[in-house]
Amino acid sequence: FIIDIKKDGKTKKEYQTSIDSWKHFCKKYDHEIMTMEQPVTDMKYMGVIWQRYYLFDILDANQLKFNQILIVDADTIVHPDCPDFFEMTDNKFTTVEFDGSWDWVCRSLENYSKYLFQNKMIDWWKYFDSGFWIVNKEHKKFAKSMTDFYHKNKDTILQVENTFHVGTEQTPLNFMIQL
Repeated sequence: FIIDIKKDGKTKKEYQTSIDSWKHFCKKYDHEIMTMEQPVTDMKYMGVIWQRYYLFDILDANQLKFNQILIVDADTIVHPDCPDFFEMTDNKFTTVEFDGSWDWVCRSLENYSKYLFQNKMIDWWKYFDSGFWIVNKEHKKFAKSMTDFYHKNKDTILQVENTFHVGTEQTPLNFMIQL
């Protein structure tokens, strides 16, 4: 599942490379690819990255059956020789390690903790990247809790994002999983 909101009716060039690599992966292992080409709600109200938590609603509305789903960012490229990781998950929630700016992560953890999670802190060494994670039907309720969290805390979330230049949903996702 990849977000591919069109601009002027076209996929961004860099996103097309990503989507093409995932199409190759899906064809190789007989999986299906799904792109979200239209926002679920107004993007001024809810950024598109938060809208991916409507995935289960989208699947239900289209009566699509599935065992597991990879939610992947459109700036990822899968290696052509990548094994079928769905065979490695034991049908559990699966993510990839975060390997980016730890300054950004620490700033995100500190400020989301302070402004949205009553100063509770999570284990930074368990922090994962939301650009690649695998879910199944058992995670439908959790996805709903993420959209509910956004609606309830939208103004504070946007204030934290804009004031402290932290990420959008990746840190709240990590908090919601660990708390």
